[in-house]
Amino acid sequence: MSNLGKMKKCVNSPQKLFVSGSKSISKLSEAALGLLDDAIKKGMEILVGDCYGVDTAVQKYLDQRNYANVTVYCSGEKPRNYFLTGARVRSCADLSKGLSGREFNYVKDVQMCEDCDRALMIWDGESEGTRENIKRMLDLGKPFLVVEE
Repeated sequence: MSNLGKMKKCVNSPQKLFVSGSKSISKLSEAALGLLDDAIKKGMEILVGDCYGVDTAVQKYLDQRNYANVTVYCSGEKPRNYFLTGARVRSCADLSKGLSGREFNYVKDVQMCEDCDRALMIWDGESEGTRENIKRMLDLGKPFLVVEE
């Protein structure tokens, strides 16, 4: 059983996996790719952001795998980075109106934490955004796995 499978909840439908990660990581490790492959095999909906780094690397990998059960979240009207064919887009512009900087970009992260069933954090051990997402998942009592790169 994969590590992702160990986080299993008792439900009948495929779950939503939030993938978060550091801006400094542009190449995914074999461990991260294996966990994404497990999610694909399970038919999970993958929730990912629109930033450079892990978000972009995950989007590109999922597109290479022709996996379309993906939702790209953005804080603006449209994604800053969008590398998928056929993925859904979830704009959080209504929630981020009037915000700027980190607060603006955190809106989509908060929404993905709330919308997901579990999360995969691909972390460099320093990223504040990923650290905040880990805290959010803990506060929500939702399972997550951290892969340190």
